[in-house]
Amino acid sequence: MTADLDPAPAEPPPEQSGGRPWVRPVVLVFSCLIIGFVGGWIFRGDDGPSTVIPPAASPDTGDTGSVTTGRGTTTARTTPPPATSTAEAPVLPPERSAISLAVLNGTSKAGYAADVAGQAEGLGYTGVVTGNAPSAPLSTVYFRSGQRPAAERVAKDLLIDAVSPLPGGAVSAAAPSGAEVIVVLGTG
Repeated sequence: MTADLDPAPAEPPPEQSGGRPWVRPVVLVFSCLIIGFVGGWIFRGDDGPSTVIPPAASPDTGDTGSVTTGRGTTTARTTPPPATSTAEAPVLPPERSAISLAVLNGTSKAGYAADVAGQAEGLGYTGVVTGNAPSAPLSTVYFRSGQRPAAERVAKDLLIDAVSPLPGGAVSAAAPSGAEVIVVLGTG
């Protein structure tokens, strides 16, 4: 009796054929990347100049710089002039002596307006007018139309936080007609 031998190889068990299905795609991706880098390096060559752009110079200083190319050549570069701005320039406050100032006492403390007017004159304000105003809870610097920069200077000099356009009513009636900036001293 002869044994019947099957020359066909046996199929591998299912657990061996599906053990690492991710290896082939990963190897394929890495191979493509390496071929791409090597091919790009070879086909690019090194014949073309490369330009290194230096940081922009400060428009305030009009600084100039240089540009270095891949061949080691250095060329001068001049910073273009700064673009003109459409924003309005800040308005500078007038000189203290040019501000028509009135200091009005809105408290019950006698002589308070005269004391503050003396401080203002010591800072350079001239012809400061004093008077009384209706009772005020806070000290405020009021200004007539177009006098905001002057009022802000007065407020800064006299350490008053509130700056406002001159309202109508009792405050406007108490303000001298020639005063551009009116300080109403309050209790707070």
